[in-house]
Amino acid sequence: MSQKIFEKKDVRKLYLDDQGNVDYTKIQARWEEFKKNKVSLANKHFTQQVVEKAKTLSQEDQQRLLDIMIEGLTYNDSSVGIAATRPEDYDLFLFYLEPLIREYHKIEGQTKQEHDWNIPVGEYVLTNIDPKLEKVSMRARVARNVVGYSLPSSMDKDERIKFENQMVEVFEKFGFPGKYHSLTPGHKNFISDQEADVLRNKHFLFINMTHDNCLMSNGVASDWPYGRGIWISEDETKMVWVGEEDHLRIISIVQGNDLGKVDQSLNELLTGIEKSGLKFAEHPTYGIITTCPTNMGTGKRQSILGKFPNITKGGKDEANLKDIAKSLGLQARGIGGEHSNMDSEGTADISPSARFGVTEAIVTKRLYEGLIKLYEIERNETNEKKRQNCCNTF
Repeated sequence: MSQKIFEKKDVRKLYLDDQGNVDYTKIQARWEEFKKNKVSLANKHFTQQVVEKAKTLSQEDQQRLLDIMIEGLTYNDSSVGIAATRPEDYDLFLFYLEPLIREYHKIEGQTKQEHDWNIPVGEYVLTNIDPKLEKVSMRARVARNVVGYSLPSSMDKDERIKFENQMVEVFEKFGFPGKYHSLTPGHKNFISDQEADVLRNKHFLFINMTHDNCLMSNGVASDWPYGRGIWISEDETKMVWVGEEDHLRIISIVQGNDLGKVDQSLNELLTGIEKSGLKFAEHPTYGIITTCPTNMGTGKRQSILGKFPNITKGGKDEANLKDIAKSLGLQARGIGGEHSNMDSEGTADISPSARFGVTEAIVTKRLYEGLIKLYEIERNETNEKKRQNCCNTF
């Protein structure tokens, strides 16, 4: 049975006193209740020291702190439970967020996120792993938020529309032929639900976020569908999501076998947007600022759609592939990404798990090296299956 979905504006009232101020007794009671089943990072790091520090802040800032952890207070199925409200949160509330970020990203000692887009074409070629990987769906994307705006979790309707309109201006002049498709009613580029579903079926457009418990409670899905949309290049290899979990998800999709070409396409798109005059939010230590701290660092995710029928036993054992992938520093998701299932051929979205402490170039390298090992395991499973069949027919 699915959980009831609560909106942020309703949930936050549960943690205020009669004067409308943040009530830490109610917050701590909720965290204690959740500890009986599962402890998120938001829960674990909300210590008494954090409470005492929070009480010294202005009431406005205390309200922001409540908004940051409202997702974790609402549902106990999140391992993190945090959604930043503004880029400045990672400075103002670092007394709470820093130990959480460091634990999630396994950070020890002094650190500083570095960037490197020097990714060679012709080196990370998938047919060198398996000749059958001639035409593979390869995807790379980066999350970006723009300085001067609240993050999507705390934007109001007007700010969402204002940001979308600014992006339309960028798309009209940034140098790549394509078209923007808006979900905002009344927008000049508005598309119907039916047209939107066509893009979703092609795995281009993100889903209706109001069906997601976490995105509703933390405010990311508020005011749906205003301020949301997708720009798609004419050749359908470059895309930009507007108004999802971050202001922008900048995406490159290439059908082929050279991971370097995906990065080349993505970097071209990212550079074109930056040259339009937008300034992306970045933390001096933790790198790219994202709504969810799990994506900080490079903000980059790179993946391929691969088939693993033997490891998954015809798609019936997704957990086996996920466990093996995790041991290799990879993530295995369903054919449509997070929260989706694999098909009967064991088709999965495979990507490196690390975001922070690695450069963009290392993300690509780790994907390639992880795929070498993963496909070796798949081939061994194939050989073992053939051997068993041979023995059974002897």
